[in-house]
Amino acid sequence: MTDAPIRPTRPHTATQLLLARGGDPFDQARSAVDEARRSVTELLAVLPTQQQGLRETFTRLASGLSLAEQRLSGWQLSEVESRTLAMPTVTSWGEPTMGPDAPVGSTPAAENPDDEPVYGFRTLLGPAVGRLEAAASRLPPAGTYPSGGMHRLMLAGEVAEAARAADHITCVFTAAVWDFERPAMPLNPAGSGRIELRSSARAAPQRRWARRARVLFSSGRVQITTSAGVRVIGEEEPIASLMHVSPPTPRDVLAGYDPAERWAPVPLYDELGVIHFCSESGYSLGAVAVADWLTQPEYQVGQYRATVPAAEQLRARDLLVWGLDTAGFTQGAALLGVPIRRGVMHPPSAGPLQAPSGWRSRAQQAMMPQGGVAPRSLASPGATGFDPEPLIDLLRPAPHLQEYRGGGTRPTVAYKRRAKRRRFWRGDTGPASPANWVLRGPAAWAIVIGGIGSAYLLAETWFIRLCVLWAVAAVIEPWLWWCYELLRDRRARRPAAVYHPGRSSGRTRGFARRTALLYDGSDLGVRGPGGHEAWVAGPHDTERGVVAMRRLMDDGGPWAVALVDRTGRWRAVLPFDHWVPSDDLTSLAGFAETAGLTVGDTYATRVLPTDDVFTDASPTSRARSTGPASRGLLILGFWAAVTTPITLGGWTVATAGLLTLLALAVFPVLARSWWQRRMAQTTR
Repeated sequence: MTDAPIRPTRPHTATQLLLARGGDPFDQARSAVDEARRSVTELLAVLPTQQQGLRETFTRLASGLSLAEQRLSGWQLSEVESRTLAMPTVTSWGEPTMGPDAPVGSTPAAENPDDEPVYGFRTLLGPAVGRLEAAASRLPPAGTYPSGGMHRLMLAGEVAEAARAADHITCVFTAAVWDFERPAMPLNPAGSGRIELRSSARAAPQRRWARRARVLFSSGRVQITTSAGVRVIGEEEPIASLMHVSPPTPRDVLAGYDPAERWAPVPLYDELGVIHFCSESGYSLGAVAVADWLTQPEYQVGQYRATVPAAEQLRARDLLVWGLDTAGFTQGAALLGVPIRRGVMHPPSAGPLQAPSGWRSRAQQAMMPQGGVAPRSLASPGATGFDPEPLIDLLRPAPHLQEYRGGGTRPTVAYKRRAKRRRFWRGDTGPASPANWVLRGPAAWAIVIGGIGSAYLLAETWFIRLCVLWAVAAVIEPWLWWCYELLRDRRARRPAAVYHPGRSSGRTRGFARRTALLYDGSDLGVRGPGGHEAWVAGPHDTERGVVAMRRLMDDGGPWAVALVDRTGRWRAVLPFDHWVPSDDLTSLAGFAETAGLTVGDTYATRVLPTDDVFTDASPTSRARSTGPASRGLLILGFWAAVTTPITLGGWTVATAGLLTLLALAVFPVLARSWWQRRMAQTTR
């Protein structure tokens, strides 16, 4: 992940956000408009007839989306626009800075939900409709030739962001209408007095947090265990409600711009939103992202439509109603005895917000907020040090990737690191220890000066000795830290039962080697082809524990195997052609028997996710850390190689030392590259 090139400047305009999503920007814009139009159509189908004012407003919104869809149809990238996209920095002059899709309210939500059923809806709906209509009206017809490299891209970015904002508002309101018109049967509080949610999948060196991180609902409080520690909400100030807000802030498209580079994209992260634990006064005591606590969001959200006969297509219900239910937040709210409210704005925070990166001076720390809405960032949008302050108190289970530390987390340093990744000559050897940022800068000089000085009568001087030690430390420190991270992440217990799918035609060697179902005597784990592991409670959990293994069947035959909990919810779904390639269920049935799971068949229409961490060669299965960056270590090896001939006429020990340093810098990188290529090969 450390070598993946992205544009160095953190996106802060509509065009930059559109381009940060990758792919054809016009296809991205058309997709955003199409999703918003479908959401509005679904809302108009379920909106009560007496809501005439709202119906007229959303009809206007549908007309604007139809106009945008019509004018975007047929847009293709021209040669000038393609050259513009190839540039490392794309500047869109005159564009306003984009705020979050779901801003933070200046006042808390009303204590009585009847006074404001959807928090912030009245404030944001009118401007969202007006913004979409204005953006659509500025689009030129489909056959218009572009006037410049950025003109149509800026227009597409504007309409895409307006459509996404309208889509989120529409989906949240549709979910609120569904809650009101078709209320679910009230849930009885858990008999065990606890509801436990588990983290989504993590790969080494963060794999241990897939087991340790959890959200534990109990009577009157919520205990959230993350890699940052344990946080208890509800002890000092009681939890009065849960507020579901979509989308989160920051959005998933900005995951790669975290200065410490900790996060990877998560499927349906924006669509599923966040849950705020709110006090009686309406302030947020803390928040968690719903997708962070689902093993496979797309499969689990798709279960309702796949298993309920004749279920109408209603995206908002699947995401925002069923999504909360299958994640366990509905059961958690029932145990707390509080309602789940909905919002299109985030409630203000009850306490101070932590800085997004760990590098702040005393003067900067003094400017951090003491509660409520955070002030503007200390660096303006577009600047190299732009890293906006957090808007909500979001608690995530753990990083997805090995993170940069120390000075490497400074926003300006992170910007330079991202910029250099688009060049051939880049010296980053991280992520590694906090010392890496200090060691790497003068490492090349230390190799040259230390090698030549040691060869020619200067080996006894303190400066040359320092250069030699510095050079050795710069080369071995990234690998030593990587080994330390792996040792810290090792599994504590051996599994009691393991199922491996084995080799099959068309699958990679990595899939055959890594994928497994695990049972350690209490919990069940799934390991994917990228080494990602997700853990769920076994039959011992009387509320959400997995008790059955079901083969999912449709008219075309079996398509997946699902781990099912006591309430019938899918906790993990394993594609049949990947995980049972021979159609022989004997080994899988033996695993189920050891784990105490019942087996059987269930009819369910096929769910086709766009991304699945347990599928071979999927984007999320490739999003993992593999150790230090290759190019920086090879560059250090290059300097050792060019210095070695100069020392041949001097002390042979210096020459041998440089050759050893060259081997330490190059051979581990080559060995890792060979292994990765081998694991990526498909088997026959």
